[in-house]
Amino acid sequence: MKLSNLCQSGSFLRALYFFRNVLKIIFIVVPIIIVITVIVNLAKIVISGKEEDFKAALGVSVKKLIAGLVIFLMPTIASYVFSLTGESFEDLKVCMENATENNIKYYDSIAEAITALENMENNPTTATVQRAENAVSKIAGIAREDDMISFVKRISDSSIKANENALIIECKAKNGRYENGICMTIELPRDTGPANGPNGNGGSGSSGNTSYDPVLNSGGTTELNILGENFTVVNTPIRVLDYANAIGSKGVFQASNKTKYSDKCLGFAYVHACGMYRGSTAASPDDGANYNSGGCSFATYVNDSKEDVLEKVFNEVANGRPVVLQVNGNKQGTSRHFVTVVGFKSSVTNASSLTEQDLLIIDSYDGKVERMDTASSRFMTSGKDCGKKDYSGYRIQYIKS
Repeated sequence: MKLSNLCQSGSFLRALYFFRNVLKIIFIVVPIIIVITVIVNLAKIVISGKEEDFKAALGVSVKKLIAGLVIFLMPTIASYVFSLTGESFEDLKVCMENATENNIKYYDSIAEAITALENMENNPTTATVQRAENAVSKIAGIAREDDMISFVKRISDSSIKANENALIIECKAKNGRYENGICMTIELPRDTGPANGPNGNGGSGSSGNTSYDPVLNSGGTTELNILGENFTVVNTPIRVLDYANAIGSKGVFQASNKTKYSDKCLGFAYVHACGMYRGSTAASPDDGANYNSGGCSFATYVNDSKEDVLEKVFNEVANGRPVVLQVNGNKQGTSRHFVTVVGFKSSVTNASSLTEQDLLIIDSYDGKVERMDTASSRFMTSGKDCGKKDYSGYRIQYIKS
């Protein structure tokens, strides 16, 4: 088992917590005892008045004091030695710092989900992925946002592996060879046109080997003069403004209860993306707090290149699928937030020309439709910008089904 997984185990953190407290006693109490012992012994010799005994005891006392000082400085010395070895001890250091009573109680409460995630990663199948999804959904109301993001990514990664494993098995059953996502059997005839997209009236896809232009074949519609600009928006069963009005009246956004939903922006962004995609306004505010996306399954795409991420956003939106995007949570961009992308400026005709300022979003904070190019609006951030080393890169969550 990886150390990073062990650090999410209440029992392992409990052992580290006990070990750390023992070390504290050793590093603090032992030097104090040594100092007191030395002082007492020297005092006795001074009282006795024997000069030769004082000289001998002084040498021994100095050695004891040096030993006590070394013990007292041992944590600092160990930290310095570890720093010289690179980052190999970084995980252990983080584990030690996380070994607190609150974290122990927290990870005890989500132990079932952690176990399900580990079983899923050890054996990625449709069944283990489903069990992990069920387990994570149970703790969505208490899980920290960073943990939920990590859990969702782990499920997404394993889901991809599980789907690929299923395709490999299916391909072998056809006496084919699975290679680069394709089952190589007999060559099928080419289709002659684009297929209908999700929901039958949304974006489009390509059938067989036929290539297509995502804008020309998407069936995307343009809503004129949204906030003073023309936007091409996702062609879903419900219009963007109709959806925004519906969720606004029901309070399906963070600001409807700032205390209760303060760290649930990702959950609300999921709700908005899936609600638009399925044409449903049935969600309640607690659905956002519990990461209940309304039946949609999301996958994660992360890339250090903003242009590559925007290309993915363009293709998803042009094909009728709203996208959850990581943006700034404060003016400086040192904290993160999640919104739902529902369109881009109509002047954008291909993925390579799309910029973040061209995007149209539903903000999970207040449920309003906003332009990304306004002075008070959002901008894309990477995990590095937010101090999240484990989530470096620009990030989106896109709908798989």
